[in-house]
Amino acid sequence: MAVSAFEAALIETWTLFAVGSIVIMMRIFCRTKMVGFAGYCGDDYLIFFAWACYTAMTVAAHIVGGTGDTSHLTLEQRLSFSPEEAAMRQKGTKWFMVGWYTYIGLIWTLKFNFLFLSRRIVSVSHIRIVIIPTMAFVGATGVAIWILFATACRPFHKLWQILPDPGRLCMPQSPVFLITVLVLNLVTDMCIIIIPIPIILPLRITWARKIGIIFMFSAGIFVMIAAVLRVYFVLSLQQGQTAAIWSCREDFVAIVIGQATMVRPLFTHRFWTRVSTNSSTYELSGGSFTKTPRLGFRTVKDPYHVSVLRTQGNESEEHIISGGSQKGVTAPCNIRQEDGMYGMPMN
Repeated sequence: MAVSAFEAALIETWTLFAVGSIVIMMRIFCRTKMVGFAGYCGDDYLIFFAWACYTAMTVAAHIVGGTGDTSHLTLEQRLSFSPEEAAMRQKGTKWFMVGWYTYIGLIWTLKFNFLFLSRRIVSVSHIRIVIIPTMAFVGATGVAIWILFATACRPFHKLWQILPDPGRLCMPQSPVFLITVLVLNLVTDMCIIIIPIPIILPLRITWARKIGIIFMFSAGIFVMIAAVLRVYFVLSLQQGQTAAIWSCREDFVAIVIGQATMVRPLFTHRFWTRVSTNSSTYELSGGSFTKTPRLGFRTVKDPYHVSVLRTQGNESEEHIISGGSQKGVTAPCNIRQEDGMYGMPMN
């Protein structure tokens, strides 16, 4: 039996959601086992909000895929709609706007997720200072987009108006929405990618390891490509179903790439073979960590913290004090991951 285009899109939508949710759950499990709930940092809390937005956006994509929306309709189509079909299109448009808001909530939360990660592994003061304004800029762009959604079409209910035609500004696939979101998405991603470059390039470590760190920070390029493809196909095909499925694809890519290095420890032997004791201390390169039954792994020096990388690259630079503390460069909310920064092999 042949599968319709809608059914195929539906299967893809929920398959992507299931895999993306599994990746998020793996990240939560990995971080909880590593640092315990008491060791959570800002990005660990944000991932729960990101998953809520991801769920709502997937539901919206499901509904829009079946109903369509009021974008790109000719006058003849609008006049030919029965009351039932008009109501269905209006419902689809309302859910399309829910999808827009939750899409921004998810993508921008993942940006903050990465910025929090960057802040806690960077010890260079002038670079850490840049991260805070970047967070403010990212937050401001996200809020600005939400305001744009709420104010571009006035009154707001014209977004799902059938007759008379409310105009190009009053449709959920408006080029104003698509282009503005794309530009701000790309600009904020570039800001995030550029931040660690001045730190990574001068480090005296092997090129293999340096490339690994650069790849971690520049993986957002793949998300940028997905964002461009989404807008291209939406503008060229002009279908609500196309916009919905491409939003799901972009979100999936953003989640998998954003969390990939965070779940890497799950695939290491050491992660699963630790001896469980009431209170155990483990020694690792670059520091130590303690595990207790209540709180899990608590205090540790991140082995890929910049100060650790410098020390391993040049043993004469004594930047690390035994026990994982370090004067002047201790990162907030220190972290612990297997075999290097979030599982990347350490040479």
